[in-house]
Amino acid sequence: MTKYHSLIESWHKCNLESPPYLFPNDERHIKGFSGVRIYRSFDEYVTSPEFGVSDINLHLGLLPVPFAGNLERASIFILMLNPGLSAGDYFAEQKVTEFRNAYIRGLRQENADDEFPFIFLNPNFAWHPGFSYWHKKFGALIEKLAHQSGITYQRAMSILSKNLACLELLPYHSKSFGSGSLLKVLPSVKVMQNFVHEVLIPKAKDGKVIIIATRSVKKWQLPKHKNIITYEGGETRSAHLSPSSRGGMAIANHLSLFKQKGG
Repeated sequence: MTKYHSLIESWHKCNLESPPYLFPNDERHIKGFSGVRIYRSFDEYVTSPEFGVSDINLHLGLLPVPFAGNLERASIFILMLNPGLSAGDYFAEQKVTEFRNAYIRGLRQENADDEFPFIFLNPNFAWHPGFSYWHKKFGALIEKLAHQSGITYQRAMSILSKNLACLELLPYHSKSFGSGSLLKVLPSVKVMQNFVHEVLIPKAKDGKVIIIATRSVKKWQLPKHKNIITYEGGETRSAHLSPSSRGGMAIANHLSLFKQKGG
């Protein structure tokens, strides 16, 4: 529990009032980094030179995404590199108060009792680009869970949402990744790596959680274990989580076991 609070308390100190939105002490490392953009409105972004073109800049006018889901209650952890970017991210945060408030509650981990703590599987936000991304990955698995359990699709989606968390190694949005030098120096990266190694890996070895690393696997420095799935080669490009993928099969088996235990 202490380590959960260490990660969460650190993010509680993040300024969420106005951009740039940065993890404490990240600013001194990012200050001289040229690949940064700060757009303060949806309109400013869609009229910018970065709109619609290849873009490796970190967008600090968007709220960071270190994690999604409830870290204490989740038992399936997907490890990624950094959150993507689209105009829809700017629109959601700056034009839709309901989404922004729900996202901030998740960042502060005040979502334990939510029906959809993994916000990107919440049907109310089905219009969001994050929902499109994750639903595409999990749609077939949700359908399989619903069919096998005799429940509605929405109920199956809620079950997965309550068990699921995604962790990003670098919490800042970009369309393409071009910030590798920051991974070695940012405090936000270090605190996330510590969380994985000090909290999640022991839990995986105890059979309490499963870890699926789909992006930048080597940078997570994970040990080999039956409950730690690391994607390789072509798997990392597509990062599939369908029922036929290694990650999807592990999730399906985990949820089945979880159900048998009365979870």
